[in-house]
Formats: sequence, C-alpha cells, structure tokens
Amino acid sequence: MKSTNHEENMIKKYPAPWSLKGKGFILLYRFSKKEIQTDDFLSQKFKDSFLGGFGAVMIVDYQESNAGPYQELLFIPGNIRYAGKKKKTISKIYVSTLVSKMNGIQNWAIPKEHASFDFKESEKHITQIQVSSKKNNIIDLKLKNGRMKIPVNTKFLPFPLVQEHEDKAFYTKFSGSGTGRLAKVLHLKVNSEMFPKLSEKKPVVSLRVDPFTIHFPKSTIKKIV
Repeated sequence: MKSTNHEENMIKKYPAPWSLKGKGFILLYRFSKKEIQTDDFLSQKFKDSFLGGFGAVMIVDYQESNAGPYQELLFIPGNIRYAGKKKKTISKIYVSTLVSKMNGIQNWAIPKEHASFDFKESEKHITQIQVSSKKNNIIDLKLKNGRMKIPVNTKFLPFPLVQEHEDKAFYTKFSGSGTGRLAKVLHLKVNSEMFPKLSEKKPVVSLRVDPFTIHFPKSTIKKIV
C-alpha cells in the first residue's frame, strides 16, 4: 500500500491563478485581542499583531475549480498588522480533496488539511453540514437560509491574505462576488482540538452565498526578514 506522502507527491500540480465557482456560507465575527489569544492555531506572532476587525468562518462547496470540485472549511481571525499593512490570515483550514490540499500549500502557502464533508439541504431552506477527519468530528453546523437577496463583493469586504511558509511570506489578494442571503445559525458545535472554539461565538451576521465566483491570483512571495 502506498504511503500518504507518496500519494501526495504524485498529485498533479495546478499553478495559480485559479477561478472557482460554487456556493456556501460566510459567518462574520468580531473578536477581541483577549479572545484571539485562545486561538491555538494562530501563531503568537500573529496574535501579538492582531488589530480586530471582521473575522470569518467560511464553509464552501466549490462545484468548479482548476483542480476539480471540492469542499472547504476555514477560519480567519480578523485583521493583523504585517509589514506595516493591514492583512488577514487563515489560521485553520480543511478541504475534501488531496489535490486541493497540496496545490493550496504550494501556490499560496495556505495550510490546508484533508477532511470529509457532508452537506445536506432540505426543502425548508435548512442546510446541515458536518466536517470530520479520521472519524473525529470537526464541526457540526445547521443553518436556515433567508430569502432576501444581497449582493456580495470583496470590493466592499476585502480579504488581503498573508501566509507564512518556511522563510517566505505569501501575499494573495483574491477577489469574488455572488448573490447572498441572510442566514440564521440554528446549531454550531466545534471540536476545539481541531478547529478554533471561538467560532461557537454568535456571529455578527451569517450569509448564504449562492452562486458565487472567486479568483485566486498568483501570490507575491517575499523573504521574511
């Protein structure tokens, strides 16, 4: 039987830029600097440079991407000051395919991990999402979708990312747009050993975005000094 590392080394490379289409949920939060100190997945360097602003949990079902369909769960704590500028960083992220995992790390230094996803949608505008890894639940989420449409665009809520990998900083400014609807969180349970417990806090606002498109350009890579 082949090892996981060997399988990962054999995965096809899909260099940036990427264009993606899909649907999903965005939960927006505001965390205090004290709260962020409890994020076990964020480096102390980024905790110390935390500026506040909007953080987010995103749960996405990509139906199209350069590397094929996949699902994704990620956590962004909020704004940090990096090299004198306001940035955001992904402190924890899971995806449903190894090809997305490996290309995400190689292209943008996004620390993707592999997990299983289960999306269930009912006729009553309710979506249930479970994410697990090796039989361990990561997140269990139930949301009710609203009907009023809201345009969603990163021009109004930008997410300029910085991710550190080895001795390099990867800067990526992705862009996206779609049709949003207000959503209500009915249930949210997190395994704090595998995902930030902070996400169980009541979000400021929750949105279902369906459909949407995202463009991930090639990162600007600089040596960390």
